[in-house]
Amino acid sequence: MVFATKAFRSCRSLPLRLHSRSSLKCNTRLYSSAPTNSGALSVIKYVAGTLLFGSGISMGIYWNKVNSSKETLQDDNSTSVLESVTPAQYATEAEFKKAIEEITKIVGKVNISSDNDVILAHSDSFFSTHHPPNPSQQKPQVVIYPSSTEEVAEIVKVVHKYRVPIVASSGLTSLEGHTMHTRGPISVSLSFERMDKVLAVHPIDLDAVVQPGVGWQELDEYLLSDSSTEHLMLGPDPGIGARIGGMVGSSCSGTNAYKYGTMKENVVNLTVVLADGTIIKTKQRPRKSSAGYDMTRLFIGSEGTLGIITEITVKLHVRAKLELVSVATFPTIADAASTAQAIIKSGLQMNAIELLNSTMVSFVNKYGGVTDENDEPKQFLEKPTLLFKVGGPSKTAIDEQLELIETISKENHLVKLESSHNEEENAVLWSSRRSGLWSTVQYGSEILEDKNDVQIWTTDFAVPISHLANVIAETNDDLNNLGFQDKFSVLGHVGDGNCHFLIVYNSKDYNRVSEAVDRMVFRALKYEGTCTGEHGVGVGKRKYLNTELGSTTVDLMRHIKLLMDPRRILNPDKIFKLDSTDTLDEQLEHGDIKAVGAPCCSS
Repeated sequence: MVFATKAFRSCRSLPLRLHSRSSLKCNTRLYSSAPTNSGALSVIKYVAGTLLFGSGISMGIYWNKVNSSKETLQDDNSTSVLESVTPAQYATEAEFKKAIEEITKIVGKVNISSDNDVILAHSDSFFSTHHPPNPSQQKPQVVIYPSSTEEVAEIVKVVHKYRVPIVASSGLTSLEGHTMHTRGPISVSLSFERMDKVLAVHPIDLDAVVQPGVGWQELDEYLLSDSSTEHLMLGPDPGIGARIGGMVGSSCSGTNAYKYGTMKENVVNLTVVLADGTIIKTKQRPRKSSAGYDMTRLFIGSEGTLGIITEITVKLHVRAKLELVSVATFPTIADAASTAQAIIKSGLQMNAIELLNSTMVSFVNKYGGVTDENDEPKQFLEKPTLLFKVGGPSKTAIDEQLELIETISKENHLVKLESSHNEEENAVLWSSRRSGLWSTVQYGSEILEDKNDVQIWTTDFAVPISHLANVIAETNDDLNNLGFQDKFSVLGHVGDGNCHFLIVYNSKDYNRVSEAVDRMVFRALKYEGTCTGEHGVGVGKRKYLNTELGSTTVDLMRHIKLLMDPRRILNPDKIFKLDSTDTLDEQLEHGDIKAVGAPCCSS
């Protein structure tokens, strides 16, 4: 009996799997060494039966896991070809109801909304390039407001159990349909509106720890409000209203990227809730680390498809002691782009270089509401324009840079150079850049045939800087030839080869605009560029990825997604297709593309 007990303990400590050599050896030892009396045999039979029963349970669990993975993954392959992936199975109405009941217990009724206006705000926006083709269905049933990482993890465990799609959002300012509920209406929106705290600032280490609902502008105000941090700033500065969670998810950048880089270069670590509710932290807080895979960058730009980011440590930069703005105008957009290339080649390290075409300048003049220091309307010369942010430790250092800018600009047919002298004038000159989107929308409401149906297609691409002038000029000519003259504007982060085209149109012209954008993107790809420099892929640019990256690279991305989120509940259908039954591209092409809600042109 003592012998049998010891043998059982020994075997119990080994993995029990079908055809496991260790279990077979253990059983062989047990039988070959067993005493022959009937009492011992009874014990042995009991132990053997127990082992076989345990093996059966283990085998069942094992095969369930295998079968579960077979729902999505090809055995033994490093990539997942689209045609091999079975369609996703999501919650039924009854299962969804159970999930909401359990989530309500986690966050409380006060933190769940089914208000129609709230639902619509989390479904679409008037400024988004792509709208739900079936808006009555492609929306969440509820919006959930968690307050902590732990609550997010508990929520995700529930939606994982019931296979409920979940789309996380923070500022709702994305342009490529990132928060579209493609698998609605049995879907939930997770809003970080109430997770908006700055958790810590480490001035000596030049970093800050924030929740995803913190806006980049709010972080800037927070830093300026304290004497110990007022000399610090976050580098990326995307559109008005953007929040840091979404900035990480889309790997955005903004006008300061030329000097400070994109979000990829400005995130130290992340706290992430995975698809099954597991919480991970991607790394510690040093500026550099070679410890294992770079998990931080895996999640940056993943658009909420691999995990839900609940805490971010961002790098901070020391503000320039003095910063002034210069505005240079040129006869043609090619002259402006050539000037930017020459300045970059010179090695001059400015804080930002931005390009506006003449149409954009005219929009700003008419609708931007820009006033000078005397509160009089500010009028800019309506020609292709470069805006520079020039920083340095002293006025002398800035003057030296401005002198070089003027010299290079004159070599490229400079028409006029205007520079600020203080922060107030900085705001006046730079406001022409900030008000670009809203000015373009307002312009569309006056000149389009149907003034109640103003659509805006805001798209971006990036190319090696040496090709930027060609792509801008060719796209400019293409749009003019298609009849969109004076119906589009151009904004370019020319310092890093990134450019935005903003096209206003009526819904009936959707296909014409779509074809023009296709040509623009493939033109950029021809010049070794990318379909998006900072907006992200969302749903609108999925169709370009195979051309840009190659199908095997996209298949690898899909494989990673399926490994980390086998139930495909995290922001489904973004970046690439998840199964061959996906018809979203066709829906976008033929569906009703009018936005939900009326435009709001506040800047």
